[in-house]
Amino acid sequence: MSLPAGRSWSLRGRLVRRVVLGASLSWLAGVGLAALVIRHEMSELMDETLEGSARFSLDLYRGAGDAEALARSAGTIRIVEAGTEVADAPWPPLSRDGGHDVPGWRVFRLTDPQSQVVVEVGQSDEWRRDELLESVAWLVALMLPVLLAALLAVRGAVASALRPATRFAQALRARSAQDLSPVEAGHLPVELAPIPQALNGYLDDIRARIEAERQFAANAAHELRTPVAAASGQAQLIAAGLADAAAPERLAGALGRMGHLIDRLLQLSRAEASAGGSGPSDLVRVARMVVADLGTPVLFDDGEMETLSVPVDPDALALIVRNLLRNAADHGTGTPRIVLSPEPALTVSNPVLPEASFRHGMFDTSAASQGAGLGLAIVARVAQAQGIVADYAMADGAASVTLRFPPGRNAPAAA
Repeated sequence: MSLPAGRSWSLRGRLVRRVVLGASLSWLAGVGLAALVIRHEMSELMDETLEGSARFSLDLYRGAGDAEALARSAGTIRIVEAGTEVADAPWPPLSRDGGHDVPGWRVFRLTDPQSQVVVEVGQSDEWRRDELLESVAWLVALMLPVLLAALLAVRGAVASALRPATRFAQALRARSAQDLSPVEAGHLPVELAPIPQALNGYLDDIRARIEAERQFAANAAHELRTPVAAASGQAQLIAAGLADAAAPERLAGALGRMGHLIDRLLQLSRAEASAGGSGPSDLVRVARMVVADLGTPVLFDDGEMETLSVPVDPDALALIVRNLLRNAADHGTGTPRIVLSPEPALTVSNPVLPEASFRHGMFDTSAASQGAGLGLAIVARVAQAQGIVADYAMADGAASVTLRFPPGRNAPAAA
């Protein structure tokens, strides 16, 4: 049974209620079983009493011969001598010896083979039922205090068992929102130990993200300072009439570099937000669209495949491929090349200078680079968010990056 959204509930209260309910039902089942056993045993005992009363009455009648006195002393009884009913009873006469159930009565019949005297002794069903109910009532009365004591013990045991969890919750409530230090597990039971472990992992992730945001803000401010200062200086010279003929071009260049940096920063922000959903997308189609939109020559080898499905968000995939191609075009010495394979995988490669190397840090650029130093950082963040493995290689005068995707839903189709 689920609770309505927003409604609070108590673990201790729920445990106590369920344990109490289970104990009560078990107690009732035990009482019911005991009542059945008591009924069986009392029925046997009463039947034995009836048989004893019949034998005793038969012996007394043969010795005294006073049926009226015997009926008064023995209770409800019928005596038949030589076919003549000496003492009457409220049930119809029986034809054979032994115990019998007749409407409203339990009767035992006994015959003396020598004197042919028949004795029938009976007990009413109402009296037998009253005796049984009285016995069960005494059983319930005696066991009820035990049940109440057990319920109180269960309530105390549940409260004691949950005390570490209560202290843990109070400690969390008392923490400041700015306190990101690890949470002490204390003496929590094994069942609750994953809670502080998961919480500490969550806090570690928050600390890492906050530190990354601080570092990003500091680096972004540092990197934007130069193009902003250059653009501001050129604008002031132009406004004062002191600029030469190349000042507008320098201003446009500074603004262009600043726009490029802002565009890369926005891409990095998108990568930090996990870059969308989980797809699927067509790797062949996305690669062709990126190549067509790039505006620079690219050698494209689709492996003679028309489609290749990968479980990656299409926008995230386009963002990764676009950044890899831009990096290859900006830092390579030849024409970038894309090769698709049915693993599924995508490789971007380009010849490079001997001193070239991959720079994975944010804003990490070489002295001769005109870029923002964010391309590979964006690729790494988006690839990690999408479950893509990126392999970097520098060999034989060429740099290559291979993206390995999880298997897609559809097999590649040959052209």
